[in-house]
Amino acid sequence: MINIVFKQKEDYIVAFNINGHSGYAEEGYDIICSAVSALSQSVVIGIEEVLNIKVNYHMDNGFLSLSMEDSSLEDIKNCQVLLKTMLKSFQSMKLAYGDYINVKIEEV
Repeated sequence: MINIVFKQKEDYIVAFNINGHSGYAEEGYDIICSAVSALSQSVVIGIEEVLNIKVNYHMDNGFLSLSMEDSSLEDIKNCQVLLKTMLKSFQSMKLAYGDYINVKIEEV
């Protein structure tokens, strides 16, 4: 199962962690893992290369974390459209593939 945890401070998403593999299909054919990877990596690229905001992130096989907890409030606000779109997309995926993906929001 893919576990996704968003960390929210007040109304702002300030971090997320994605961990695991869905187990929906074998590696290379798993549409859920592919979708989660593409969406999450696109958000990191959007933040770093389009918005030019440097953030702390770590990516490994089956794992991606990003934190803006040390960023300025202005930078955090500027990233909310991307981060909230990603959250809504994952919540939508959970409705269709709830046995393979879990999405949580934690207040920090």
